[in-house]
Amino acid sequence: MAYTTLRLDHVIDKIKEIPTLPDVVFKVSEVVNNPNTSAADLEDVIAHDQAIAAKVLKLVNSAFYGLPGKVDTLSRAIPLLGFSTVRNLVMSVSIFNISAISEFDMKAFWRHSFATSTAARAIAIADGLPDAETHSLAGLLHDMGKVVMFQYFVKEYLKVIDLMEKKNLTFLQAERELYQVDHTEVGRELTSRWGFPPNLVAAIAHHHNPENAGDLCDFVSVTATANAICMIVDEERLIADLGFEVAAEASEGFHPLNQASYAAVMKDFQRQMPFFKAFVDRMENIRHATPLPSELRRNNKGSVWTVPEKQT
Repeated sequence: MAYTTLRLDHVIDKIKEIPTLPDVVFKVSEVVNNPNTSAADLEDVIAHDQAIAAKVLKLVNSAFYGLPGKVDTLSRAIPLLGFSTVRNLVMSVSIFNISAISEFDMKAFWRHSFATSTAARAIAIADGLPDAETHSLAGLLHDMGKVVMFQYFVKEYLKVIDLMEKKNLTFLQAERELYQVDHTEVGRELTSRWGFPPNLVAAIAHHHNPENAGDLCDFVSVTATANAICMIVDEERLIADLGFEVAAEASEGFHPLNQASYAAVMKDFQRQMPFFKAFVDRMENIRHATPLPSELRRNNKGSVWTVPEKQT
C-alpha cells in the first residue's frame, strides 16, 4: 500500500512487526560499559549465541588483519578487535539483520554509523565526559530509523532521495517536506519499544536538535557533533577530513569541538579507517551468514567457542 502522506501511526503499525532484540545484545552492552569487565566476561556472554560468535570470528579472520594463523576462538578474537568493536559488531548484526535493500546505500550507512560512533567516543574521552562507551553506542545507532523506513516504505523513501537531489536538501529536510514522520521519530519509537535507556533514545530522537532533549541535552549534543562531522562528502572523505575549521563550523551549536577533541577524533580515524573499509566491504557477507549449529562447538576446556577443522 502506498501512502500519499506517510504518518507516524503507519510506521508504528510496521514497528509492531519487528521482533524484540535477543538478550545477548543488552548483556554485551552492559558488560562493555562495566570498567571491571575482562575479555573472559565478554566472551562468556557472546558464547551463548552461536550465530554472533561465528560472525565475530569471521571478521577477525578477514584479510585486513593479515594474521599468520587462524583465530579460531573468541578468547583470541576479543582482544584483537577490542571491546567497543565487538559490541558494535554484535549490535549491528542483531539490530540491522534485515533483508538487503537494493535502493539503500548500506555501505554509506555503515561507514557513517561507525565513523560517528568512533568520533563520539573520541570526543567524550578527550573532553573527560563520563560513559564514553554509551556515547559510542549512540553514535552507532543514531540513524537506525533510516534502515527501518527503507525496509518498509521503499517507494516513499525513494521520493525522499529524489527530492534531496532536486532541491539540494538534507535527508531530514526532504523527509519533513514530504511526510509527517521522519527517521528520528521512527528510531525513537522502536528503541522505546525495545526498552533502550533514555539517553540512547534521546540521542536517536534528537541528534539533529539536541536542544529538544531536555535534561539529556548535553549527552545528545555529543552525538549531534559526531554526526555532523561524519557526514560523507564523497567516497574518500568525511566533513572531518576537510580540517578543523570546517568540522567546527559544521557542528556549531552542538557540543563544542575544540582542537584537542578534533585531534583525538582524527587520530582514532587514522587507526580505524582501514578497519572501517574492511568491515564495510565484508559486512553484507558477515551479516547474512547463517551458520549451522554444527559450525561451532564447545571445546573440552570450558566456554570458548571454536570453529571445527574442515574434514578432508
